[in-house]
Amino acid sequence: MNICGELEADTGSFRDRNNRVYYAERKVLRGVSEAALKNWSKISGQQFFKKMMENGDLIPTKLLPATDRNALTILKEGWAGVLQHQKIPFISYPYEWTFGMLKDSALLHLDILERSLKSGWILKDATAYNVQWIGTKPTFIDIISFEPYKEGNPWGGYRQFCMMFLIPLLLKAYRDVDYIPLLRSDLEGIDPVQAVKIFPKSSLFRKAVFLHIFLHAKLQMAFSDDKASKQTEPRKAIRHSKAMVLGTIQGLHRIVQRLDLQNKETIWRNYADCHSYDEDSYGQKQAFVRKHLQSTRWKLVWDIGCNTGTFSQICSEFSDYVISIDGDQYAIEALYQKQKQKAKGNILPLIMDLSNLSPNQGWLGQERKDLESRGQPELLLCLALIHHMVISANIPMRDYLGWIRQMNAAVIIEFVGPGDEMTKVLLKNKVNQYTDYTKENFEQIARERFLMVDSCPLKGGDREVYFLKPKS
Repeated sequence: MNICGELEADTGSFRDRNNRVYYAERKVLRGVSEAALKNWSKISGQQFFKKMMENGDLIPTKLLPATDRNALTILKEGWAGVLQHQKIPFISYPYEWTFGMLKDSALLHLDILERSLKSGWILKDATAYNVQWIGTKPTFIDIISFEPYKEGNPWGGYRQFCMMFLIPLLLKAYRDVDYIPLLRSDLEGIDPVQAVKIFPKSSLFRKAVFLHIFLHAKLQMAFSDDKASKQTEPRKAIRHSKAMVLGTIQGLHRIVQRLDLQNKETIWRNYADCHSYDEDSYGQKQAFVRKHLQSTRWKLVWDIGCNTGTFSQICSEFSDYVISIDGDQYAIEALYQKQKQKAKGNILPLIMDLSNLSPNQGWLGQERKDLESRGQPELLLCLALIHHMVISANIPMRDYLGWIRQMNAAVIIEFVGPGDEMTKVLLKNKVNQYTDYTKENFEQIARERFLMVDSCPLKGGDREVYFLKPKS
């Protein structure tokens, strides 16, 4: 929503009436209400808050003077003050995160909550969308979530934390149920009443499941029954001491900290060690990619079908930021765990079905943005992927290359020919033998859309890697 000139309101920032996010001249600004501004004035000077901002747990933020040109425009919208945040390199969503990423973001949320409570503050909600990533470093972005803690009140974000963090993690850790399609289909998270149906009765012996799913669901259903029967006498409210709230937070932290993925190997998780290339061909492929990467400094690179990120790491040397995307959650988990060991990384690993990339979602289809809307790449890597898209996903080659062209980016793409052993595996038991899946057809379609700058045959000609630039 355009406000004035280059100032634009974030279409996903409207649910909290105390603030709204705006974008202007590559800056991220937030208009805040009088109550929110009062809270900011108090908390921004406190040591615990400053420390969390300094170490990157909170997004670096400052109050703009009322005389600032952009602030003046936002203030005319009725806000009491305007904050400016450090810009996140690329926005991502919980339904694109690995198990480790969701776990680490949950732990960050609980850590911030515990430190805040000890200093007399609390977070009013617990949505996972309040966490974003700078490389593999999770950062809490909703500064306006902080409110003074009132003795006797419960933690209002408990249910939301369970739905968006704890239940998805428990489902994956204990039942190997993939939470990604569930979080993608319901932006509010996984309801305890629905979750309890997935766990067998034997799971009730697990403390986390009994307390935070089974009992939670029972209380929720009892509350719904009260509303349905129009019960006039409300249930007696339980007074929650600060110690009780702190105990809940610390208990959740212990549960989440212990959760882990079931050990599961996939062909792609071990791809770097068991790929079908001989040493010379794999070296030629790396040399070709490196040759064209080092020709310039790239602002944003997408590595689509990145596996465990071997080529993403090469890209990171010549790029400001790299988005590494693959549909294999265990391969992406391996990449995330490796990258998080670095002091400062510029690779963001994401899980996505490559034939069904994240769409526009939410209110008016604008609350959560599709992948392309969040930042156009300058360079796109599509290595050893086209045979999966055309043969496994049945996407016509012309459509696939057309989608790539829409990015208006330079492209390094590898064609895996019909004679390659991996293509033969995909064609096995296929009724349609994809007679149009040929190198000649690929090159013809590619030349319609791109300038073919360079190419290099691999594996004796069964594969070829190309560097393409979009035609104007």
